[in-house]
Amino acid sequence: METRDLQTFLAVAECGSITKAASMLGRSQPSVTRIMQDLEAELGFALLHRVGRRIQLSEEGAAFEEEARRLLMSFDELAARAKAIAVGKGQILKVATTAAIGTGLLPAAMAQLVDPALPHETHIGQFLPSIVAQELRSGRSELGFSSMPLDTPGLDVLRLYSAPDVVIALRDDDPLAELDVVPLSALAGRRLVTMLNPLRFQRHIAKALAERNVEIGAVIRTSISYGALQIVRHTGVAAVIDPVTAFGVHLPDVIIRPIDVTVPYYWGVLAGENRPLRPVAHALVEAAEEVAERCIPGFKKLDPATAGQLVTGPEIDTNNGI
Repeated sequence: METRDLQTFLAVAECGSITKAASMLGRSQPSVTRIMQDLEAELGFALLHRVGRRIQLSEEGAAFEEEARRLLMSFDELAARAKAIAVGKGQILKVATTAAIGTGLLPAAMAQLVDPALPHETHIGQFLPSIVAQELRSGRSELGFSSMPLDTPGLDVLRLYSAPDVVIALRDDDPLAELDVVPLSALAGRRLVTMLNPLRFQRHIAKALAERNVEIGAVIRTSISYGALQIVRHTGVAAVIDPVTAFGVHLPDVIIRPIDVTVPYYWGVLAGENRPLRPVAHALVEAAEEVAERCIPGFKKLDPATAGQLVTGPEIDTNNGI
């Protein structure tokens, strides 16, 4: 099996036609047909079946298509890496991050890096916290930014931060936008956008609402805070989201207000255990911390050694007079 075979198969899958695939590849129809027949014989299963005049992938063919794309991407990346190394530009910084930090914090941090500190290539993958940990443990990523839990075996917590969660209200004419601090009671009967993560809204904010006998309206749940902001902007509902996204992503007409219950949001910088960071990774960490300190109200730097002791829960904020 050669890369040409995979390229031919993917062309046929995309075009749904041997003739169109041959035209796209600049080859003859018989040669494409022969490659497909040889590939099916080597794999031991049919890749295609006919539906009328068109060709569709078989169930096995659809599964193989995903593997074929992954393999070709690996080959392309390997070739590009080899060329970069040949000209002395082989440095790559691979970062694994949660979506909130990758969207709300890292773009501004990267903007602060001066050219000499930038690697030739930077890869930023956005994952769930558990996958961030896997990326770092396996060595696929050098640097990680993640929310709780942080005290994961095989990882070192390099930096630890906290800031209070916030309420997001839409438009200047929204009644909540007129308040300096939004009491939970103001959410009674209102639709809310919340996170799917049960360790955040469902566990802490919901508990605080129950303690105050506040019943909210319909709920929209999403796994990405930026998506919550967009829902807020277009529907006029309120949302409780992390402060990194709230103050790091600016959308027109979206107003940020604190609530009268403090729910700490913790996040940190991670690396594989006993794996020292290169200067370029250190530079990104420092830039991200500087951006957070400047832009996020209530931002605090904590002792990384305490990551395993953190327990988040609602607290009544007695300093706001509500």
